[in-house]
Amino acid sequence: CMEFLSVVPTVWDDTRVLHAKISEYIIVARKSRNDWYVGAMTDENPREFNLDLSFLDADEYQMDSYSDGVNAHKYASDYKKQTTSVEQDQKVKIKLASGGGWAAKIYKK
Repeated sequence: CMEFLSVVPTVWDDTRVLHAKISEYIIVARKSRNDWYVGAMTDENPREFNLDLSFLDADEYQMDSYSDGVNAHKYASDYKKQTTSVEQDQKVKIKLASGGGWAAKIYKK
């Protein structure tokens, strides 16, 4: 995960809360230049979301995502990295393990 964390900016051009319920879960998207960084986390309850990517410009993007692995509910360091193509009109399914999280960098191709 350090590959992802080492490139996360500290200054943002835009911040959007995409889903949230106080003390239960949150999904936030932050933009720096042309790249979006999306992060999600949940409480002790596992959750699934359909992340609406309508905040993106009408362009083609690449998404590097880091999701909870199959054993993340027992072993917090278990994660899965995936790279996919995404567009503004898509919804991405996110699964969060108990106490888990999800993160992605979305950038133009």
